[in-house]
Amino acid sequence: MIRIIFGLLTILLVNTSINAQVIYPEEIDTSKINNENKLDNAINNDEKQDQKTDILYQHDGTKTFVNVKKIYLNDLYYSLPGETKVNKIDQRLVHKIVYKTGKVEVLNETAPKVREVGDYRKVKVTYEPDEVEGLVEVAKLEAKAEGNDRGQTSLKTLERTATIILRRKAALVNASIVLITGKKSNAAFGETPSLTLLGTAYSYR
Repeated sequence: MIRIIFGLLTILLVNTSINAQVIYPEEIDTSKINNENKLDNAINNDEKQDQKTDILYQHDGTKTFVNVKKIYLNDLYYSLPGETKVNKIDQRLVHKIVYKTGKVEVLNETAPKVREVGDYRKVKVTYEPDEVEGLVEVAKLEAKAEGNDRGQTSLKTLERTATIILRRKAALVNASIVLITGKKSNAAFGETPSLTLLGTAYSYR
């Protein structure tokens, strides 16, 4: 009886050994590690770039690496990394600046309000080219105002009327500001006085 039990145990142990599985350690996917390392390096390079320059964030989502020089009135002056040329942008288009020192300056919480087409009273008129530098040119405009037959209308009144006409035309093309580029007047005796304003309409975006 003992021999029979011993024999059964021996058979059971042999079968267990035969059915046992040997588990080997999984091989490491080196390609995955290499890709992760490349991604980490790319992120580190971006962080280094952020630390070396200031960053302009515009309301339209544009992100630009720059070196901010100064902010004066409505303009922000800057140069691009590695360049000495000073550029200018309307600071009202900039949401915030993240300086290389870590300081964050919010210039405008919201984007400039888009004026409704036809609202000419919100169109600005200027004689200063600096005020439109960096803006988007929309159209060349011309506005003519004429006086009465008796020649009793002054040139000052005609210019005021021509300015209103110019602003109305600018509103029709959804411009925000008009630069006066020329003025022509006619006040000869016996002729109907007139004054013509030439201008270029611009938009902030």
